[in-house]
Amino acid sequence: MRKEELRNLRRINATPKMVAMAKDNAAKLKYCTEWASIEKSTRYDIFVRCQSRGRFFMVCVFIPSKVAAGELTPTYEIYLNKEGNEYITRILEKGKEVKWSKAMLLNLGRIGDVIYNINWFPNMYKRIWQNPEGSKEIQDYFGTKEKGIWGIMEWQQAARDRKIKEAEEREQAPWDADMKLVPDIPKAFKEWMMKEAAGEYFIFYDYSRKGAVSGYCSHCHRYVPVEQPRHNKEGRCRLCGVKVKYKVSSKIKTLGTHEYQGEIIQKIKGGVVIRQFRQMQWYRDADIKAPRSYLKEVSRILLLENGVVKGYWWGLYKNKIHRWILDRNYIPYKRTYYSQRTIKLYKRNLSALKKSALKHSAIDLWDPLPTDAANYLAVEHGNPLIEKLARIGMFGLAKDFMERKYESGLINPDATELAKMMKIDNGRLRRLKAMDGKIDHLKWLQYEKMVNTIWPDEMIRDFGDAGFKSSNFGFLPLSLKYVKIWNYLKKQSALTGYKMARLLTTWEDYMNMAHKAKADTKSEMVYKPKNLQAAHDKMVRILQKGAMEEQAKKLEKKWTKVNEVLPKLKKFEYSDGKYTILAPSGIIDIVEEGTILQHCVHTCDFYFDRIQKNETYLFFLRKTDFVDAPWYTLEVEPSGNIRQKRTTGDNQNKDFEEAVKFLKKWQKEFRKRMTAEEKVLGIKSNQARLDEYAKLRKDGNKVWHGRLAGRLLADVLEADFMEVD
Repeated sequence: MRKEELRNLRRINATPKMVAMAKDNAAKLKYCTEWASIEKSTRYDIFVRCQSRGRFFMVCVFIPSKVAAGELTPTYEIYLNKEGNEYITRILEKGKEVKWSKAMLLNLGRIGDVIYNINWFPNMYKRIWQNPEGSKEIQDYFGTKEKGIWGIMEWQQAARDRKIKEAEEREQAPWDADMKLVPDIPKAFKEWMMKEAAGEYFIFYDYSRKGAVSGYCSHCHRYVPVEQPRHNKEGRCRLCGVKVKYKVSSKIKTLGTHEYQGEIIQKIKGGVVIRQFRQMQWYRDADIKAPRSYLKEVSRILLLENGVVKGYWWGLYKNKIHRWILDRNYIPYKRTYYSQRTIKLYKRNLSALKKSALKHSAIDLWDPLPTDAANYLAVEHGNPLIEKLARIGMFGLAKDFMERKYESGLINPDATELAKMMKIDNGRLRRLKAMDGKIDHLKWLQYEKMVNTIWPDEMIRDFGDAGFKSSNFGFLPLSLKYVKIWNYLKKQSALTGYKMARLLTTWEDYMNMAHKAKADTKSEMVYKPKNLQAAHDKMVRILQKGAMEEQAKKLEKKWTKVNEVLPKLKKFEYSDGKYTILAPSGIIDIVEEGTILQHCVHTCDFYFDRIQKNETYLFFLRKTDFVDAPWYTLEVEPSGNIRQKRTTGDNQNKDFEEAVKFLKKWQKEFRKRMTAEEKVLGIKSNQARLDEYAKLRKDGNKVWHGRLAGRLLADVLEADFMEVD
């Protein structure tokens, strides 16, 4: 509706009868319901007049107090266009236009307040005055069930609903056109979802005292031979080879698979559609050969030849109906299922698609696909390198480029040959493929080509595996060649068992400390010590000697009996050639151990308290070849039970597993050397530990930092405990 046209319509003003009613509006009235009551000092809240104006119907609302004061113009002029399904309101003040509003009656200021009160107190409807003829005219004109202002509200709501429906139909029309392109699902896909996509399989067998000899495999759908199965035990099907869990047939009333996902790519006009499904199977009240299941399609991704990507999801549209809804913000991205499992892709139709829609894709060569199909095809389309790498079997590098998109600067987008695309030559490409190289290996080969040299493939492999960059070696003398750095790190790794990445950090830390100690860092004896870890620990002692001695003196004053207890532990020292157990000679040794390994043994009073009370002691586990280098700190009870074993940063690494047999030998030797008094102390220590575990559980104490964060402290300590055999 054009506002100028509406302004030119003949006005509707208050009648003499309305003026008289407005001046005689005072009245004390009370309106009640069983829940509440309200008092009013007037008889009417609003007056209503209406008249048709050609193709418009005009409704005017007056405020009685304003009419009584001589204001004969309405406060609200409501214009309704029946044919156009439109309405609009002009708001006035003393006959002058203030603003326009497209709100419905119940949302128009004073009118809305009146309607709100009537909803709570139905008998207040009489506070709206309108002549009967006008009220009936509204009903006749609009064909509503209600009369007067209620008829206007009824028509406005219907008009609004029609507008919304028209807008929704316009919005949904292109969606429905897209959905009509989607073909039916092949029957084989549903069978594949049940059998291959689940990823969770069982062998069902009937319990027998003699032992079951066969069971039904939920993957290959056959009875297969089994040997000594046990309920919930994991194994593999002897026919199809999949990983299974054995289940006694009588114990599967609540058994079901986790919800899993699968997807299928299908050809459509102008591109492909990738459809994703969720499914679950359960065996409650079902035959093991035919479990109950549901299959639900959750998304459809349209990848069109013109580069347009559309994502649809199945959901509740505006809280009205379930249907396919366009995700306007959809972009392909890596999506994984629970436990980082990727969505499984149906491949039986890929050979047909390779002849048309996917003829430039290598998606059929992956097993498994590193991401969902939509993300893969989108990334592959944007980076032709992915397809080329997959075609020559370099899946690891292709996956690396997919996950590290920010490394796109390594590629020459204008090149067409694979080697040139990666800024290397064919010889280096063959070397990269032979080492199953990733992006970090490629960088070293690119650097090698740039400086016009050849480095050993083993060096490039090791440096790439460690994630090294050339800038990582800036703390070393410029004269030190990469091959020499590699040989040195390789030797140190064999000596310590540590990975190169950790050793390089130790090396840089050592060199920084050497600079502070004003050592001759240009000397090879300094920058390439025979034992890097031992040299690092020695440098820590040199630089922090004063601070460690000062801390030790403070602890000696606080824990006066600790230095008396520690010398008695020397009799428990032990070595078998590869490993050695040392006892601290004094508190200073404990401070050095904690400082170098960066754990809390020297900062927590309870360790010194336990030593002083002969509840537990501290011992040092070392590698015999470099016995001066701290490795693991042990907290040991007088009985030989090991409460804790911790290395750098309060951790316990895989390298500790090799020393477990040695520790068990030492524990037996420990027992042989115990006195009768120490055996009594061991019994007391054991009880103290149990009491501590109980209290920690009661208080709910948890680990608040590190890799064990969130776990109950009592559980962590109990798992760390090593009892004497």
